[in-house]
Amino acid sequence: MPIFSNKQVRLKRLGLALIPVCGLVAALLLIPTIWGEYARILLFTILLYVTMALSYDVVGGLLGYLYLGHGLFFGLGAYTTALALKHSQPLLLALVLAACLALPAAALLSLPLFRLHGAVFALATLGLLLLGGQLTSNLSWWTGGAAGLSLPPNHDPMLTYSLALILSLLVVGAHWLLCRSRLGLKLSSTRESEEMAESVGINCGQVKRLALIFSAVPAALAGGLHAREISFVIPAEAFGLENSLAPLLMCLLLKPGTTWGPLLGALILSAAQEFIWTTVPSFRLSLYGILLIFIGMQRAKQS
Repeated sequence: MPIFSNKQVRLKRLGLALIPVCGLVAALLLIPTIWGEYARILLFTILLYVTMALSYDVVGGLLGYLYLGHGLFFGLGAYTTALALKHSQPLLLALVLAACLALPAAALLSLPLFRLHGAVFALATLGLLLLGGQLTSNLSWWTGGAAGLSLPPNHDPMLTYSLALILSLLVVGAHWLLCRSRLGLKLSSTRESEEMAESVGINCGQVKRLALIFSAVPAALAGGLHAREISFVIPAEAFGLENSLAPLLMCLLLKPGTTWGPLLGALILSAAQEFIWTTVPSFRLSLYGILLIFIGMQRAKQS
């Protein structure tokens, strides 16, 4: 008979795995206090990139759809949080409101969107992103229009940073569990062949709807934290194309459909962007175009 049961072995492995995680969390919390505000802002940006990349991967990697509307939920979360803070609501409540709005929005949008496939789906999601920016510009009496919406100063930047760290850790853990769950298997099966998945009893419509919801809520929370961090939000930034292209590139750069692929992609692209910001800032957006061409060529060779 084995000395330890399978459950005890799994708990022991989990405990050992938590040791480096706790060490990493402690280091990430100490770095801003040692290296100052620049380190905090840089790490905050990287944490949001990790959240955006892994949340995008649920639809773009596990489900396999070319998805250009991820920035829609980022902008939705940013404006929901900003409006709540503008009306003197606490940050945590503002973030909860952003998540509560993103969830039904994703559920409703999934109904018409997933009737489309391929390039048509990608263009439709891009159209929704542009529509979100246009609506916030036109509703100036509510959102401040193109001039933007100013928020009260952020008097507790470490709170915002800590929440970004918690969010990214939760997203990494949830993505890792999703990849190994029954729902993750259903997503992969739907990606490979919807007809085959339907034939074995998988409700592909429900699976795709859940994928968009799981993708949208973390993006909305990331948008809310970004709005609180910079204390200012404008349509061109909140619903900017960069908020959709960056997660897409982070996901596709290495291995979509895995946890480590988008995670490393986010770290690599963050480092590249930081280098460009400090050397040739006008080249920043060109980086996206170069990476898209490179990834497209690599995919073409593989197919």
